[in-house]
Amino acid sequence: MKKALLAVAALTCMGTAAFAGPNAGGTLILALSEGTVYSPDINYCGAGTAGSCDQAVARADGTSADALAVINCLAAFPGAGRLAGVAFGVYYDPNAVVVGDYGGCGDFELPDGDWPADGSGTAVTWGAAQTTSLVDVYWFAAYGYDGYTLSVGAHPTQGGNFADDDVPSTLDPIAGFGVFGFGMDGDAPCPATPEPEACCLQDGSCIMVLAGDCEAQGGTAQGPGSVCTPDLCALPTGACCLPDFTCIEIDAAGCADRGGDYQGDGVACTPDLCTPVPVINGSWGALKSNYR
Repeated sequence: MKKALLAVAALTCMGTAAFAGPNAGGTLILALSEGTVYSPDINYCGAGTAGSCDQAVARADGTSADALAVINCLAAFPGAGRLAGVAFGVYYDPNAVVVGDYGGCGDFELPDGDWPADGSGTAVTWGAAQTTSLVDVYWFAAYGYDGYTLSVGAHPTQGGNFADDDVPSTLDPIAGFGVFGFGMDGDAPCPATPEPEACCLQDGSCIMVLAGDCEAQGGTAQGPGSVCTPDLCALPTGACCLPDFTCIEIDAAGCADRGGDYQGDGVACTPDLCTPVPVINGSWGALKSNYR
């Protein structure tokens, strides 16, 4: 519960991520639970019939007050996400679409007072991160006139973000929002397939891998579209005083491997930098007597 509350705090504070987090590229879609007949007092989390984002059906036909469509709201990720929270809103014409029932699929929810009215929002969080590529977030039971839609979008005050389970949470903007159609096709935007990017490893080398694989190897991903270049991951260098009092300019790890004393990043070798200071063994009194 503590992590769930921390995720809510991150979402409501509208923080931003300096770098892409584990939920980057994820979308929020609406998918019909095909063949499901709505009945009150049933939790429809997990009732989705789409095994993947591209299998989602974003329309229902012949809905009415006596035949509500069960619609699952799902977070879809290009790989395994690490979802601990999400903030989003709902949008529809209240004169043509009716949300008759609804429910959250997380461990904690912080809805607006008029949720799920048109233009209202909610935040849903989990105590343990959800790590599948398709995550149940919410469900709605709704009907509408043909030609109208029910959409998810950014929360009216908090924006649209996914939060991970870090402390504080890393926020990734929701990359696409679903539209569910009544008597018409809707739209279920699926996340783009991730591409390899440049990854700087701790030894200064560069490899092309997926961002998640880069992190798993202790590296730093350089971002979508980046490629390895000769100097992209070069380690900083500085003066290194070797045991024989010579000086070379090398990175800190290379200096340590040679038994040297690294002088700091950007420090250049100078003629006397590594020359030892002469030391006279003896007492201060003996030293003074030599110079009387």
